Parts: sequence; structure tokens; C-alpha cells
Amino acid sequence: MGNVDSTDVIIVGSGVAGLSAALAAAENSDAVVLTKGKATDCCTQFSQGGVAVALSPLDSPELHMEDTLAAGAGLCEPEAVR
Repeated sequence: MGNVDSTDVIIVGSGVAGLSAALAAAENSDAVVLTKGKATDCCTQFSQGGVAVALSPLDSPELHMEDTLAAGAGLCEPEAVR
């Protein structure tokens, strides 16, 4: 028999649901995420107008946070956005 790897949790899909499950599972177990290609190869970006995220080399988490706070027009909790 070849090499055998083991893990506690296997998550199929790298969309928002899969990555949320991976974050939760990783708190108390070993988790592996299976995706069909790159982590960005998911349909989450097409759901309800998309999900904003800093993916471009011209963007950054800091700029994304500033944009989110500006778009929220004072309704966002800065700590939650951070």
C-alpha cells in the first residue's frame, strides 16, 4: 500500500460555506479543503452580486477595510470589518 494520510475533517469546496466550515473545524481538529482548482475557483463570487474581497495585487486588506467602512456609511462596526 502507498502513503496513507489521515485527517479529522475533509471539506469539499472552497466557497464561502466551505471556507467557513474549514475555519470552524480547524479550531479543534485537522481539516483539509478539497477544491477543483485554485481557491478562487468557486461560485460564491456569483451569489447575490458577489462577495467583496482583496484579491488583486493592486488591492490590500487595508484598502478593502476602508472601502467597506465607506460603503457602510457609518453603519458598520469597525472591529467587525477589521
